[in-house]
Amino acid sequence: MYVLGVTGGIGSGKTTAARLFGELGATVIELDDLAKKLTGAGGPLAADVIAAFGPEVAAADGGVDTKALADSAFASPEAARRLDRIVHPGVYAAAAGAIDMLAEMPEPPAVIAIDIPLLVEAPEFFDLLDGVLAVSADEDKRVGRLLARGMDEDDVRARMALQVSDAERRDVADWTVENDADRVTFELQLVSWWDQEMAPREP
Repeated sequence: MYVLGVTGGIGSGKTTAARLFGELGATVIELDDLAKKLTGAGGPLAADVIAAFGPEVAAADGGVDTKALADSAFASPEAARRLDRIVHPGVYAAAAGAIDMLAEMPEPPAVIAIDIPLLVEAPEFFDLLDGVLAVSADEDKRVGRLLARGMDEDDVRARMALQVSDAERRDVADWTVENDADRVTFELQLVSWWDQEMAPREP
């Protein structure tokens, strides 16, 4: 069983990559999804996040309002670090537990692809991984993609400013795939990479 970390900056295409790997046979774990479950209604981290950021980030169901939290957490590096200190340990434990559960299956998956937005910023996650693929893209292209999704440009650039650079991601990655062209080109690159690097690991 090979555990692959897929990382990249906001708007880079890392989640597209991880989901495509799921279509190609990987079992996919998205850390953002784990975080949302942990901070949603009934989640074990919801109360801690609300206590740290105030009642304005509380949703009506008792969980965390993700948009309100993003507005608060991405307002400054200190606020982002405060959120990370609360959420990352729980997400790490949940991811490790999921990997252990998959390993104990009668037929474990050959490849687990973990979508990790903040790998360089949270180096403890390297302990879970056998290898890292970084998805890299020109900043203006990333901004354009996110604006097309309806995000505000100031919000996009504020989030980017809180993340490490693509160069820093390349430094920790075993492989890098560039996503500066169209989606079809990107997906063809990913399939080619998968066929060369991951497919041979399948039974």
